[in-house]
Amino acid sequence: MNFPFFSKKTTEGKTYLGIYLKEKEGIAFVMRMDRSRIILLDQEKFTYLNGWEYISEAVNQVIVNLEQRTKTKVQEAIFFLYSHFIDEKTKEINKAYLNQIKQLVKNLNLKALGYIECYEAIVHFIEKKENLPLTALLIELDHSNLSIFVYQRGGLIFNKVLAHTDNLIDDLMTSFSQIKGKFLLPSRIILYNSGDLDNAATDIVTYRWSEEVFVQLPRVEIINEPEIMQGLLGVFAEQINKNAGVIKATETPKKEEIMGFVIGGDVESKGEREPVQTILPATFPAVKFAPAKFFSSLKNPISEAVKTLTTINIRWTVILGIVLISGGLLINEYFFHKAELIVYLPFQSLKNELTIDSQGLKIEQVKLTGELKELKATTGKKEIGEKARGTVTIHNFEDNEKSFPKGTVLETGGLKYSLDQEVKVASASVITIEGGLVKQPGKVKASLTAEEIGSEANITGGKKFKIESLPDTLYFALNDSSFSGGSKKEIKTVTGKDQADLRTSLLDQAKKQDLDELIKSGQVQIKEGKIIRTLTEVELAEEKFDRELGEEADKLNLSAQAVTTVYYFQERNMLRILEKELSGKMKKGYNLQLENLSYSIKKAEKKNGEISLLLAIDARALKNIDKVKLLSQVRGRNKDTVERLIKNNFAAEGMKLDIAPKLPLFQSFTPWIGKNISLEISSL
Repeated sequence: MNFPFFSKKTTEGKTYLGIYLKEKEGIAFVMRMDRSRIILLDQEKFTYLNGWEYISEAVNQVIVNLEQRTKTKVQEAIFFLYSHFIDEKTKEINKAYLNQIKQLVKNLNLKALGYIECYEAIVHFIEKKENLPLTALLIELDHSNLSIFVYQRGGLIFNKVLAHTDNLIDDLMTSFSQIKGKFLLPSRIILYNSGDLDNAATDIVTYRWSEEVFVQLPRVEIINEPEIMQGLLGVFAEQINKNAGVIKATETPKKEEIMGFVIGGDVESKGEREPVQTILPATFPAVKFAPAKFFSSLKNPISEAVKTLTTINIRWTVILGIVLISGGLLINEYFFHKAELIVYLPFQSLKNELTIDSQGLKIEQVKLTGELKELKATTGKKEIGEKARGTVTIHNFEDNEKSFPKGTVLETGGLKYSLDQEVKVASASVITIEGGLVKQPGKVKASLTAEEIGSEANITGGKKFKIESLPDTLYFALNDSSFSGGSKKEIKTVTGKDQADLRTSLLDQAKKQDLDELIKSGQVQIKEGKIIRTLTEVELAEEKFDRELGEEADKLNLSAQAVTTVYYFQERNMLRILEKELSGKMKKGYNLQLENLSYSIKKAEKKNGEISLLLAIDARALKNIDKVKLLSQVRGRNKDTVERLIKNNFAAEGMKLDIAPKLPLFQSFTPWIGKNISLEISSL
């Protein structure tokens, strides 16, 4: 059972509900048909963090809010889904999500019109905006899933759904490993998820991709939420507009039906769904050329002719009908009957290693100077403080006078002190006390200073001092009072290692500068150049430390000029050299196109001012054919005949043929008009 959305008359002024679903959130919006355009009346976000089983309640509240604000009543709904909701094998909505959508439609008394995958809206929005077939890598990000779509010249050549972890680069590399060596990835990357993607874009741009993944440095674009919404509105506008065609749902087993429509209704079989062909902006007319309008201009003449023909021979009526039908067929053949033919030819694999020096390839250099600063904690340690001081009385029991020079060492309790000045001590004398003779030592006061700093030299009074190696029976000293003034503390100082570490850190910082960002910002002027990254040189100039070697400091700061020398060459010059090198190795009758030539730099060396590059070359030379002759032979042929002709006459290994429009008779034959056949030469 097939059924269109509605004719133009019945859809004019009608309102529809759009439900854009992601893993944990969505957007509901109300649209109105107005003169072949879809107008967005209002929209509101909603979340269902507790799981899809609560999605009906979340959507119900949003619909109530939207209907109140827009003063409308919506019953018909179109669903926009991320691709991880779709089973990659069956190309239908995964059963778990399908059941929830069925329940939502039933609970809210909605009539579901179908669903559209979001990436199709994004692709055709961009193609409509740029008026060019898309060549890019699309990345559709959700909370725990991501989908990758690779487009080349408007055709989807690879898609993959996988888990989304905290490391986006690892996720992408997992997917890229499946296509390594099969084809080259486009350098244009497009991100979208209707959220903040700056961090994801930064991760991709700053990562150093292997040349086996991207031949050219990738550039990242972000499709924001307003643009996504415009794409959703546009693709819906095209499908619902009568002049742009109708959306049809294919009758399938009842278990796949939801309230009279089929989820994935644009799927005719278990095979891959054909993507929507065009996205029309919501604020522009649905079509630029309307055949219906063209033929409607003939209405009055035809009506008059019919009235006249009723009075004449029926033979002329038949003739006029044949003329009109033939005219319509000719118009369709000239304007609308088109074919895209890809012919897969035999190829010669050309793999080689080649060394090129700076004499054969002009290698240029550019210097980038930037101010860099780095700060680190110092690691040196040093003790500072004051020495304890005090006064002692030196005793001399010798019969002779004794002199002690400045610096004489006195020791008590393991602590050493030295005389501040030279002193002389009188000799001992004998005196009579209570009738007895007593020997009394000579005495003199002297000041001492501790040999080491620290408070431990602050001793109390009454200590006995030994004087160097002299016998303490003849010479010693006593302090009557305490020593004081001794103190000590540890400080941090600048060491030579601190300075060396800062230089190394600053060099590392300079080497980590993103050259791609510098080129993009204009700080490095390289036009169509390819950087030889392994030859990049970094050195420091005008170094300035804010502290001297050995100076007390907790932190040491270094500011310097980082001079980065970047070596590069012009990509077109390299390709010309490689093309010339490989031309002598090709078989007769084969030709090498630059898009089939790739290379990687295995080793780069700079010696005695000369630079040499060791390259790994991988190329495919295709068999030469006469394209004009091929086109002349395939015009007006059915697919089987076309395949037989190109295999027999041009030694082709295969082909891919798409014919439009999908109308009886026309879809079985190629156009008769050569300009309506698009020819592309490739290899398997």
